Amino acid sequence: MSLDRALGRLALDAPAERALRDVLVVFSHHPDERLSKRDVALRTGRDANEVGPLLDALTSAFVLDFDGTSGVYRYSGDVVVGYEIEAFKRRVDSHHSHVTSNLARFRGRQSF
Repeated sequence: MSLDRALGRLALDAPAERALRDVLVVFSHHPDERLSKRDVALRTGRDANEVGPLLDALTSAFVLDFDGTSGVYRYSGDVVVGYEIEAFKRRVDSHHSHVTSNLARFRGRQSF
């Protein structure tokens, strides 16, 4: 199991990283809960087509378990993966905050 392995399989830009962060938050706040792709899309407020590839990468890296017969995903709450998820969330949040504050400063300089 490794979130790093899943990240290596995805070409993530900033919006895709935020989408992955949202998916990971849903699963880390609800360990052992069985969620379908539709459930994850509804809880994250994202499109199922956007969430699908992220779920596939997380499943292939064994971050999430997938039951093919029922079509549900589950996060087991693994401690090591939990640390990786927290580090990833902090990195994405920090980057987003940095970009947002830089944009606000730029807009503040440009307004007269």
